[in-house]
Formats: sequence, structure tokens, C-alpha cells
Amino acid sequence: MREQQERPIGYWAKHLDSLINQAFEQALHDDDVTRRQWQVLSTLTWGARSVASLRETLGAFRCDEDDSLEDALEALDGRGWIGDDGGLLSLTPAGVSVHDEVHGHVERVREDLGRDISDADYRTTVDTLRRMCDNLAAGLPRSD
Repeated sequence: MREQQERPIGYWAKHLDSLINQAFEQALHDDDVTRRQWQVLSTLTWGARSVASLRETLGAFRCDEDDSLEDALEALDGRGWIGDDGGLLSLTPAGVSVHDEVHGHVERVREDLGRDISDADYRTTVDTLRRMCDNLAAGLPRSD
């Protein structure tokens, strides 16, 4: 047990990311929605966005080559869940309905993730991880 506690943050970050991906895959499987498709649906609930805006918003979320943003947009468009109005993508009524249905499954994953963790501990953890990202990013060349 002591060995597990002494593993570095990189181990825990990768392990958590893998578990989150597995939990989302399982939760979304019955709805035939990928995690990337869910991310697009969820982001579009905030309002219409361009593809560039979606790419920027979702850029930090790693995705498999088989589940690129372009693949997700094509699948969602093919199902009639998103529409394009002059380069701005938005949810169709069918897309809103699917989002609302799938949202409950996603919330259960989030509840499982936060079980027995206080709001204060969660906020502290997220803030600590954000600051670690900022610290390392400050020393790296900008990619834009």
C-alpha cells in the first residue's frame, strides 16, 4: 500500500484519465455516443459555436484518432443532432433531446468520481492541478 501512496502525480493523473475515459465509454455505450460527441453536444448547450471555437474549447481533452472532432461533427450532423447556420454550429431540437437524456448518465459518472470527496477538497485539487499546468506551460514554447 505504501508503494501506491508514493507514486508521483504523473502516475495518478494518467491513471485517473484512463479511468475517466473507461467510465465515460461505459456510461455512453448504450446511447451510442462517444465521449467526443458528448463533449460537442455539451459545449453546444452553451450556445452556437464555430468549429474553431469547439477545437479551442475541447483541445485539452485528448481523444483517440478514431474519435476526432471532425468525426464527431460528421456523426452528429448525420444523426440530425447539430445544424450549421453560416459556420456556427448549434444543437437541433433532436440534439437537445439527446443531450438531456445522456446528461443523466454523465452526471452519474461525475457523482461516482466525487464520492466521499468534499467540495472544498475537489476545488483544492482542481486548483492545484491547474497551477501545476500553468507552472509547466510557462516554461514551454507557445504552440499557437
